[in-house]
Amino acid sequence: MQTARQVVYRRFDAQDPAGVFELGEVPVPEEVAPGEVLVRIAFALVHPCDAACAMGVVNGVELPAVGGLEALGVIEKIGTALTDRFEVGQRVHVCGTHVFGRWKTWRGVWREYALCPPEALIPVPDGVPDDIAAQLVVNILTPYAMVKEMGIGPGDLLLQTAAGSVLGQVMIQLGQAFGFTTVNVVRRQETADMLTSRFGIDTVFVYDGTNASAAAAEKAIGERLAGTPIRFAIEAVSGQTGRFCLDLVGPEAVVYFYGILSGDLMVPVDVVSDLAMKNNTLKGWSIQETWMRKTPDEVKRRYIDELWELIQEGKVTTPPLGERFPLERAGEAMTASFRQDKPGKIVLVCT
Repeated sequence: MQTARQVVYRRFDAQDPAGVFELGEVPVPEEVAPGEVLVRIAFALVHPCDAACAMGVVNGVELPAVGGLEALGVIEKIGTALTDRFEVGQRVHVCGTHVFGRWKTWRGVWREYALCPPEALIPVPDGVPDDIAAQLVVNILTPYAMVKEMGIGPGDLLLQTAAGSVLGQVMIQLGQAFGFTTVNVVRRQETADMLTSRFGIDTVFVYDGTNASAAAAEKAIGERLAGTPIRFAIEAVSGQTGRFCLDLVGPEAVVYFYGILSGDLMVPVDVVSDLAMKNNTLKGWSIQETWMRKTPDEVKRRYIDELWELIQEGKVTTPPLGERFPLERAGEAMTASFRQDKPGKIVLVCT
């Protein structure tokens, strides 16, 4: 009987999420049920949400669990009820929380083979490179869905923290495609210089957590925007960076909090000055919780088709992927993903 490796964790660890992973083996199914598809996983990505799962702060994770949210794979076997929807040899994006339908349990993708329901699969068009297709949900669909849900349009301003991330770079490109301006906050001057050069923008500002950089960045943003209020913001860092974000927006701003890159789960909020006096709206947001669970499938399919078109037109792209690790080094891969100076998104090579 053929077996396949997978990365499993049997406990949560909020302090050391990279330390919970172990390598296991399971049989590769010889037959598939009518409504299932067997996918050979080529490679998977290592995202901050994967660390959050191992920390125990994400819904839908049932121990023991397999790590990983998204991967790129190739179909090997198709159930009899799905032969009109998929083809053997077809490239597919595989999502651990099922893009379509209403997912309930996280089914990780850090494995050599995945037996999937059709709701977990997104066929990849021929003109889309593997490295971009693999990032569809977290780094591409997430900012696109936020823009649509917020109703951001031409002439609007959107503040974003962690602007040097892949997601942040995609958001900059969406702004250029749709006519809104991103106000981009990063931690390092090197990142600011990279974004300025790569995208030809002059709205990148450095905030490194110090009072001096906060004052300098706030002054520079005010001068650059000439007093125009920021009505939209997405915040991925939490802690004091989240607080800095709130200082920059409003009145009547909408702020989505969607990450804890700092590791700090708390953002100081003043109910009077931040909310009541400014009439701001603060919202927690995640692609798998906020969007996938409530959005109709026809809307999801339309957004995905629109993104494939933007990618094929060259209006949206992603930086090259970074260091690659084998499955047995999943813990090291997660640790590498925490580095701010990593050259690209960390990859787990599955087969």
